[in-house]
Amino acid sequence: MQIAIGSPVRMQNRQWLLFWSCLSLLPWLVSTAQAESIRLSGTGMLLTAIRLVTDDYRQSHPAMQFQFHLPPVGSSGAIKAVINGQLDIALTGRPLKKEEEAGLVQEWLGRTPFVFIAHPSVPVGRVTLDQLVEIYAGRQKHWPDGSRIRLILRPLADADTAIMTGISPAMKEAITTAHANRPPGVALADTDIDLVDMVEKVPGGVGSVAFALLLAEKRPLKPLILDGVAPTVEAMEQHRYLHDKPAYLVTRVDAPSVVRDVVDYLRSATGKAKLAQLGISATSR
Repeated sequence: MQIAIGSPVRMQNRQWLLFWSCLSLLPWLVSTAQAESIRLSGTGMLLTAIRLVTDDYRQSHPAMQFQFHLPPVGSSGAIKAVINGQLDIALTGRPLKKEEEAGLVQEWLGRTPFVFIAHPSVPVGRVTLDQLVEIYAGRQKHWPDGSRIRLILRPLADADTAIMTGISPAMKEAITTAHANRPPGVALADTDIDLVDMVEKVPGGVGSVAFALLLAEKRPLKPLILDGVAPTVEAMEQHRYLHDKPAYLVTRVDAPSVVRDVVDYLRSATGKAKLAQLGISATSR
């Protein structure tokens, strides 16, 4: 029997062929839909902490993948990458600037003590603000045992430097002097991870960083007691330790629902509890 082109039988065969072809694609379509991937980067103080918390999130969302851009691109770099669609979530240590706000959503994540740290070999465990001013101004060059102080700075325009210059007018002057007259023995760390790497490797090293980074990465460094107060989350929450660094999540206004779900989880009671264990308190200032 001949079947004419366009006949009902031929059309029915084509429909069945199309049906089975589509059905054969289902496993691929499902796997593609399930392979959700979220791209993150930003300040180094948050990368490890957020990675640890998202590892917990993946236990109930096994198909979710998180891509952490390393080395960290910093707060400003991550915000630009979100604007350009290169990242889904920016992990920032400062609020958005006015010129960055268009098309973006900023979510408060918490805050962590901003601490002064030293190499384990440094023979002191506590300092005063006046002593730190002398160290940063370059007037105190040695530790009490005579060993050399190795000061490590962050860039002048960095958010961490802004925190330090806001501590007191004397500290602002000392930081400005340190950058203006930076001798060969004073190192400059581009990121907070670079700073802790350098303090950890350099005997006599001293610098400043967010406490959350030390906890999340279990760094063998010495947080210095400042003016008699240990730089703990509890002391910060009780307003006894007065220096902290904020943490924010920044996404696009039109971010996909999967991105929104992750942000909601990080800011949920479960997420806050896990972040608190890593030195990030959801309490406001």
